[in-house]
Amino acid sequence: MTLRKLRLNKILSFVAVFVLGFLFGFFWPRSSDFQGLAKVIQVVDGDTIKVEMAGKIETVRFIGIDTPEIAHTSGEENECFGPEATQYIKNLLDQRQVYLIRDPSTSERGQYQRLLRYVFLEDGTLVNAKLIEEGYGFNYIYESFQFMKQFNYLENKARMAKKNLWSDQCHYYFE
Repeated sequence: MTLRKLRLNKILSFVAVFVLGFLFGFFWPRSSDFQGLAKVIQVVDGDTIKVEMAGKIETVRFIGIDTPEIAHTSGEENECFGPEATQYIKNLLDQRQVYLIRDPSTSERGQYQRLLRYVFLEDGTLVNAKLIEEGYGFNYIYESFQFMKQFNYLENKARMAKKNLWSDQCHYYFE
């Protein structure tokens, strides 16, 4: 090999190592990415939970979901189907292991510094979608996310079936 080819090979090797190192560092999970298996330690309401993961407690807001509010302090009133949505999530998640997955197209944290995540049961059920499908939550688009169209479809299906919060009991149903 000529001296020129040796230098070119060294330069190309250096560039390849640099690029791989950059990509490895870019895609390496950071502590702020907080995703993986977690234990639900508290259900705050229908779309917010507290989890313990890797010895840290975080508040997690479900991506793409809004559920009717519950009264957190005296003087507040529950919205129609707020307590039912909260109870549904308690029955589904309380003290269970869940998988938290970040959506790369959304913010890391929401307006109140809660982690924004998709929440999966160990059997693979996407809890965010299940809430909408069963009529306990709305498709909430505060910024683009991967399952917007699917969530919209599930909400329309629940509306048509007048499931839970879409029933005549509440006045959320819009023709």
